Amino acid sequence: MYSNNSNNQGFIEETEKSKNVRRAIKEKMKRERENPSNPKRTRPNNRSESSDTSKPRRKLLELETDTSILQRRQKQIDYGKNTVGYHNYTQQVPIDERTKDHPKTPDKFTKYSRRSWDALIKIWRKKLHEYDTTGTNKSELDSDEDNCQ
Repeated sequence: MYSNNSNNQGFIEETEKSKNVRRAIKEKMKRERENPSNPKRTRPNNRSESSDTSKPRRKLLELETDTSILQRRQKQIDYGKNTVGYHNYTQQVPIDERTKDHPKTPDKFTKYSRRSWDALIKIWRKKLHEYDTTGTNKSELDSDEDNCQ
């Protein structure tokens, strides 16, 4: 029984020590909150105060593995590539001369939500419509209008 009493006494002393340590930490944190100009601040409260604003975090690139989704996406890409605008675009703009403003076929293997994928396809197809009529067709139309006058 004597050993139990000494164990209890040791436990009580440890508990008192940990309470004192916790109390000291809380008081220190309270002082730091009251004095925000303190240069020894432990860590920032939000992202705007953090010093790691130089590089934004990027999401890891995920790949689409569902075969039905890949087939559906390929079908949409095939529809876009089977247009007059796409044919004219490939003829007029060589690959090495293409910029970020030119239409770029969306990557079907990148994981997108259905809505995001549909938006990418829509933008791509609209950009392809700029090439629906060739420069020679426009000049032919202009010369026809001149002949009518």
